[in-house]
Amino acid sequence: MTPRILITGDLLRPQDEAFRPAQRDNIRWFHRLVRRPLAAATGLPVETVLWDHGGPPDFESTGFDTPGFYAAAGATPDIEGWVSLFDAPDLAVEAAAMLARAYAGAAVVVGFELAEIQKRLLTQLGIPWIDVNIHPYRFGPDLLFAIATAEPEVMAGLRRHHAEDLVFEPWADLMAATVSRIPPHRPITEPCLVVGQTRVDRALIRDGRLLDLSHLGPALRQAVGEEGRVLFKAHPYNPDGFGIHHAGLKLSRIREVADNSYVLLGQDAVRRVIGVSSSLVAEARFFGKEGVFLGTPPFHIAPTRQALRIGLHASVVDAWASADFWRDLLAPLLPVTAHDGHRPVLPPNALRASLRQFWGWDEIFLQLPWDIAAARAAAR
Repeated sequence: MTPRILITGDLLRPQDEAFRPAQRDNIRWFHRLVRRPLAAATGLPVETVLWDHGGPPDFESTGFDTPGFYAAAGATPDIEGWVSLFDAPDLAVEAAAMLARAYAGAAVVVGFELAEIQKRLLTQLGIPWIDVNIHPYRFGPDLLFAIATAEPEVMAGLRRHHAEDLVFEPWADLMAATVSRIPPHRPITEPCLVVGQTRVDRALIRDGRLLDLSHLGPALRQAVGEEGRVLFKAHPYNPDGFGIHHAGLKLSRIREVADNSYVLLGQDAVRRVIGVSSSLVAEARFFGKEGVFLGTPPFHIAPTRQALRIGLHASVVDAWASADFWRDLLAPLLPVTAHDGHRPVLPPNALRASLRQFWGWDEIFLQLPWDIAAARAAAR
């Protein structure tokens, strides 16, 4: 079989309400984003492995029988089954063999948000993998990537492209300055901000189940203290409270707020940001707040290049767009072409606009200025 680079992702995740591929479009998006620099760096074909949905084959893709995998793994074909498989310590022999066949011939697998079970199996098969994720720091001029690998030599190349905290501090300062001119709907005096999340999130999986605040009541109560009001900001896609009303807090202590998350992070009164695994908890420290994870952080980001090691994620701003970046990462694994020194320049918000995912940034810099101007005009 001709060596190839495989682009894939969480092949197993279904839609929330139906057993259809949830990550198919994201994998195809990522393939189109990086196939050119990967091919230029290696001279190898760059193909995808996707959940086979029974339609016509995708360009440069191999279909994976996800329904058959669930059956072989003895898991129900639904969200609960996906949660049980996401970080399963082992798989049934036939299910593992199905995944192994899908990756056969890969010189390296570059994944967009790989499931833990995929990374574990690839390591067992001796196939190098690089896992690319949307980074939790989302207050800057664009989205960026958090990248991990289990290969020490690849990590050494990745280290050269890791953005340290100094890169993000001015971005946070600009956001803090901007939101200082956007008053909250009601004055904020509470020191603790608890943040909700979507109902289904890979970062919420622990021991084969999805967590919410109701599962972490003692830790939540310790984090907010025994007295005083607590702010709660629900996720816009999950307004039902994310379990906070069943976490043992008196309902009279909870004040729900609808203000933009960055407006809340910019309030002087807020001293602590608390969540299960929300990216806002990771962002809090850049705004001078203490971030408290009640669950496991979705990513462990190295603050400096020297601190980056296996088990941590590197922060890659835009280097991924260049073939030289992939040459640096892949040179220890396979032959690569000569460095060309070319560094593409992307416009602001390139990934945000491409993915149609803004995480509140658009409200601050696009929507709220119009709303404020309209309110002032109406008051005249």
